Amino acid sequence: MPKQVNERKLPSAVTYMFITHDLSVVNHFSDDIAVMYLGRLVEKAPADELFANPTHPYTQALLSAIPVPRIGAKRERVLLKGELSSPINPPNACRFASRCIYVRDECRNSEPMLKEIRDNHFVACSLVD
Repeated sequence: MPKQVNERKLPSAVTYMFITHDLSVVNHFSDDIAVMYLGRLVEKAPADELFANPTHPYTQALLSAIPVPRIGAKRERVLLKGELSSPINPPNACRFASRCIYVRDECRNSEPMLKEIRDNHFVACSLVD
C-alpha cells in the first residue's frame, strides 16, 4: 500500500524583486513598481498608476527613455543633466536636486519625505504637496 504524503498547500502568490533601469520590462509583469534614486525610494505605485501618472522627475525621465514601438513615432525625452550626488557621501537633501529641472532651494536644504498623493501612490518630492 502506498504511503500517504501530507500535501502542504503553498501560497498562490509569488513575490519577486526585479531591479532594472528599463521600466518597459517591469511593466509587463509587475503589479507594483518602486523607483529608487541613489538608494532612496522616490516613487512607488501600482504599475498602471505609475505609467499613467509619473510624478517624480526621475520617474518621468526613466519613462521617457522607453522606445515607442511604432515606426516614426517618438516620445519627448527628458534628458538628465548635471552631476550625480555622491553615493558614498549623499547630501542631507534631495539626492536628485543636482539633476532636477524643477529644483528649488527647499530641495537643496532638506530631504523630501515620502507622501501618499493618491491611493497607494507615494512620492518623495518637494514639488508635491
